[in-house]
Amino acid sequence: MEAQEIAAAARHFSAMARIVGPDPKAVKMRRHAFHLHHSGSTTLSASVLLLPRGALAEPPPLLDHICAAHGHAAGDVALTAASLVEPFLVAEQRNNSGEELQPRLVPEVRLDVLVEHELGNTQDGKSGPPRWLPARLLAVVDVPTAADSALSLLRHEEFIRRPTWDVGWSLADANQKQVENDTRSSLESKRNNASIESVDPLMLSKSATRIGILGISTFNSNDARRINVSVMQQRGDPLLIVGSPFGLMSPFHFFNSISVGAVANCLPPCAVRSSLLMADIHCLPGMEGAPVFDRNSCLVGLLMNPLRQKGSNIEVQLVITWDAICTEWNSKKLEEIGRAPRELPNDKNTDSKSMELRHGYNCGRFVSSTVNKINQHCISPPSLREAISAVVLVTVGDTSWASGIVLNKRGLVLTNAHLLEPWRFGRTSPSDLQASFTGEHLNARENKSLQPQGKFSNEDAVDHKVSLFNLGFKREKRISVRLDHAERQIWCNASVVFISKGPLDVALLQIDKVPIELNTIRPEFVCPTAGSSVYVVGHGLFGPRSGLCSSLSSGVVSKVVQIPSNQLSHLASALEIDNMDIPVMLQTTAAVHPGASGGILVNSHGLMVGIITSNAKHGGGSTIPHLNFSIPCKLLVAVFKYSAIGKLAILEQLDKPNEVLSSVWALAPSSSPFVSSSPEKGKEEKVLEFSKFLSDKQQALKSSVDLKEPFRYKTPSKI
Repeated sequence: MEAQEIAAAARHFSAMARIVGPDPKAVKMRRHAFHLHHSGSTTLSASVLLLPRGALAEPPPLLDHICAAHGHAAGDVALTAASLVEPFLVAEQRNNSGEELQPRLVPEVRLDVLVEHELGNTQDGKSGPPRWLPARLLAVVDVPTAADSALSLLRHEEFIRRPTWDVGWSLADANQKQVENDTRSSLESKRNNASIESVDPLMLSKSATRIGILGISTFNSNDARRINVSVMQQRGDPLLIVGSPFGLMSPFHFFNSISVGAVANCLPPCAVRSSLLMADIHCLPGMEGAPVFDRNSCLVGLLMNPLRQKGSNIEVQLVITWDAICTEWNSKKLEEIGRAPRELPNDKNTDSKSMELRHGYNCGRFVSSTVNKINQHCISPPSLREAISAVVLVTVGDTSWASGIVLNKRGLVLTNAHLLEPWRFGRTSPSDLQASFTGEHLNARENKSLQPQGKFSNEDAVDHKVSLFNLGFKREKRISVRLDHAERQIWCNASVVFISKGPLDVALLQIDKVPIELNTIRPEFVCPTAGSSVYVVGHGLFGPRSGLCSSLSSGVVSKVVQIPSNQLSHLASALEIDNMDIPVMLQTTAAVHPGASGGILVNSHGLMVGIITSNAKHGGGSTIPHLNFSIPCKLLVAVFKYSAIGKLAILEQLDKPNEVLSSVWALAPSSSPFVSSSPEKGKEEKVLEFSKFLSDKQQALKSSVDLKEPFRYKTPSKI
């Protein structure tokens, strides 16, 4: 289905919730990216998944039991992120920070839901404007397996003893500073901040996956619609979200907006069914709680608040799958819900074992047989899946990791040289814009138990003895490669074959003992043109401890940097091109994060067009994820020839210096044939104008002290 068709169907199940309540001290909006506060009252909004009666062929019994327990058996329900309503719970429940099956809001709180006009009743039968329906809070419920998956991403914080991830939008920081200024940093504000900073990963993971269940009045629509459920998701599968970013600021502008993207990763790793998805999609505050749909307009799950890396604007969008929601609202919980409302349990009295995050799934699945038929073809193209499986995780010693690409069945792996010799790549441009190499280094406290205790061993494994060629690498550092093979992860030892001493940031590793079956990459030596769709696959952001498989992001080739072939004479014999401009760098808009070094850049056919090498980086230290650089396969012909033939002499040409190529990868202006400079000026005076522009802009943003103006005239957007 086309995106327009999916969106048209999805709108029938998408809405926006608004909560208004007393807030004399202006603290209810804390940790929210936007709000309205007037006359001692605060208003918040979020997106919701609308579930009219009969919309699901086999709804989770939990919903029926909750409705019956609260006298809402004849009404409809809506699901949203619990963060919308939690600030307005009574104090004892708000401080409990757990699920509430009999929630109580503070007095004078009003909750309502804005629905599309097709769902309303108009007397003349014509389409009308969206309308508000009164709503009430029925329950705040956890999804333990989804929380367990989120915890796996945060687990490393227990070892480094400093929180690096939080739950919520990055724009919430700016809003927080404004709130603190408005409230003059009250004592209560400081206490709340202290409790927020002390939240441990277990509480964060539960908070990120907690769902609020709302009861709303029946639509009485004559056009009853069914929603089908998507059962299985894979990396690269397309996604569509209908949500309301900054909705309460102006529903006329933002209500039920569309955003499209793809599945970046699935958790738990290597599981058949996923409880939590990482989504490569542009989302904005207020879209939490929005329904997520696949390419057949089937319900995938619910968008939640993102994981946010502290000290940066990096956000990881999370989607709880509907499969996990149905599975986790299990029979034990049904027995508790079946009691009279006054007997509903409080989490404080619940057995401690039930409070722990549970592993694995129950056997029950609440999906119809027709859904499986609808979704049996909703999978990524086989060529893309093959390319994803050719990406491996590479660790060096106990302190750093990056990505690698399997080149042949014998276990030859291509990665970046800066992973092995980082001291050689401290080059920067003359201005504040520079290359940021995307390998990841761990804190000393985190490096303990980085690897599993047991390495891969198999009687059928193939043993390789390689000659160390042209090495400056310290051999005492252990190199390990993790293969994500089918439904298991296999660790292998590896040795260095080659580290380029020339301008190209490439190195080759050889897996010592190789599993019989390896998926290898297929290169494309025809360089993609600007505007071509591409995917990035690598192990960015989360390290080996998370157990996460490689993540996927999508974008386009924004620029192909080329230089005349006569300036690459040392590669002429390998490239077999005369009197033509040769592509030496690919810029893309796909998100690239630390740890993705050595990952692949693939086209829509699943063919490798380049190897990920670096991001652009401001002089202040912040990386620019959507401005990154890859080495085109056209420059790596020698590497692929060596992979096929095995003669080390083929690689010697990569060691030869080339000042022009080096300056390109240092983002230095001397490489540009379009910029002329006076010969009397030294290199230190050459400044790339675009770099200077970005640097000036960054400095201006840092020096700004008035946070109100951007929000007053313009809605901030990452899209």
